[in-house]
Amino acid sequence: MDFNEDFYIAKETLDIDTDLILDRLFKLKHMWVSRSTEFPFYTLGRSAYLDGKTEKYKKDIIIDNFILDLNFNDLYKSVINYLSYFLREPVVMAYDLARPGFHIFPSDKKLLTIAGNWHTDYPHETLGLGDEDTSTFTVPIKIPESGASLDWIDEFDIIYRLPYKEKELIWHSGKIVHRISSFNEYKPDEYRITLQGHLVRRNGQMEVFW
Repeated sequence: MDFNEDFYIAKETLDIDTDLILDRLFKLKHMWVSRSTEFPFYTLGRSAYLDGKTEKYKKDIIIDNFILDLNFNDLYKSVINYLSYFLREPVVMAYDLARPGFHIFPSDKKLLTIAGNWHTDYPHETLGLGDEDTSTFTVPIKIPESGASLDWIDEFDIIYRLPYKEKELIWHSGKIVHRISSFNEYKPDEYRITLQGHLVRRNGQMEVFW
């Protein structure tokens, strides 16, 4: 893979049990971290872009990583196996960084008019990891009946919408300007849940983290 292809987006369906993942995720609801006072948004796990410059990132990932590994080991194996195949080299989990974690958005009328902020991904800079072969991936675990998607802008400033499918890993460079799309419809008791992670090369090895 040529990492200079900033606007290349890859998609692949993983062989994962989303019902089991969701069951375990909701059993860990006491560990969800609220990320907004304006609308419902939670994460399971710490992330560089939200916590990377805080003591909580280093402190909480010790326990968080153990619990995430215990509950989502099969999911992580599927992700690592595909990324190793796709990138044509071994990919491993970073031992000293947060595991890939979950974005959790319960349905809410406010989310019909609220989208994520336009951004590029630079968790490697936040954590001081260097910038060699960085990239980003998402795995939709649960999406609302009306769908979910990612908005992104190409080099000609054209806006696109990339629909999500459950179990489909989406990989891109992270250098694409992108954002979380707003909800399409409001229905009570629905969720938009995705696994989020990044890659970086350290000491010659491709590592996964969040």
